[in-house]
Amino acid sequence: MKQKTERHRREEHGFSLPARLASFRYAFNGLMTMILEQRNAQIHLVATIAVLALGVLTGLNSVEWIMLMLAITLVWIAEALNTALEYLADAAVPETHKLVGKAKDVAAAGVLIAAAFSLIIALWAFWP
Repeated sequence: MKQKTERHRREEHGFSLPARLASFRYAFNGLMTMILEQRNAQIHLVATIAVLALGVLTGLNSVEWIMLMLAITLVWIAEALNTALEYLADAAVPETHKLVGKAKDVAAAGVLIAAAFSLIIALWAFWP
């Protein structure tokens, strides 16, 4: 008989509040790791705070707020996925490898695309 995986054992027991809380703790730990260890995430944090403050000061309408929040969220998701890929790639292949370098470059391009989109949205929202 096959041994049950940890996931299957958890699914048999259904919903568990401690397990859900642990999931949020892991996600928060990941967010803090990204912010504390990644220079670009720190830049995104400053930009996020600045855009939110500017939005409050200029009195954006609800559509502008929604568009800005979507753009900000997109950048943070892209940065988180890029950071995760970098950590995994570095752990899997510590030495320099051409394909790992290409994968990292493509992930970074995703962040660049998201940031460029965010800039366009910010110009649209804040331009008189």
